[in-house]
Amino acid sequence: MSSKAEEPQEAEQAAGKVEIDMEWVPSLPGGRSVYPAEQENRFVWLVAEGAMTQKCFNEMREYLHYIARKELWTQRWDGKPPIALE
Repeated sequence: MSSKAEEPQEAEQAAGKVEIDMEWVPSLPGGRSVYPAEQENRFVWLVAEGAMTQKCFNEMREYLHYIARKELWTQRWDGKPPIALE
């Protein structure tokens, strides 16, 4: 059983974890190839189909998962949505 003194630290550590991923989308506005989609504790690179090879996508995705697993990525979410695509 954890003590009260440990609880804030555990909550802070849990809040620091972030999920990073990549997802294919049919297209992105303005002819963009990639776009970062962000929300609290989740950061996803949207990739327009045809913008990169499947091999490149898979390798980049593995790097991103490694970075998240090793907690090398931190996210300071301010609660504001990302800037809109133009």
